[in-house]
Amino acid sequence: MIELAGPGDAPEVLRIVNAAYDHGEAGIWQPGWARTRLAAIEAMIAAGEIAVLRQDGRLVGCVRVRRLDEETAELGMLSVDPAAMGTGAGRALLEFAERRHGTPFMQLELLVPRAPHAHKQRLHDWYSRLGYVQIGERPFTEPELAGPAVMRTYRKRL
Repeated sequence: MIELAGPGDAPEVLRIVNAAYDHGEAGIWQPGWARTRLAAIEAMIAAGEIAVLRQDGRLVGCVRVRRLDEETAELGMLSVDPAAMGTGAGRALLEFAERRHGTPFMQLELLVPRAPHAHKQRLHDWYSRLGYVQIGERPFTEPELAGPAVMRTYRKRL
């Protein structure tokens, strides 16, 4: 069951997001980096931007979805608990995000290091198979990056 997250979901959403990014962005960031903090998750939940997937009463994944403008919504932080990988949880969350705001376009950003990164290539391939097309790329710099990276923007007509 996919539904908007409630305030009590924040700690588990935080755990799932940070675990997913620890795995998916291994080597991209300096040791000790975390994708997000509890206060940020709580604010996104309060704004109605976080949806969660529950299986057998357990929270197993989440996605942030918000409207950018009249034509475009954005999805981000699509994260699945490692125990639920390969169950279709990610696709279910993506499909929910695509329907959430009823916009003609969905957009997402993907941080990609300049050096080859197998997980980022898998994500690029997955989003591409699902109809997302890269529409932009810009340099991305943060002090905690382990090396050079770019932010790629993808868009899909829904």
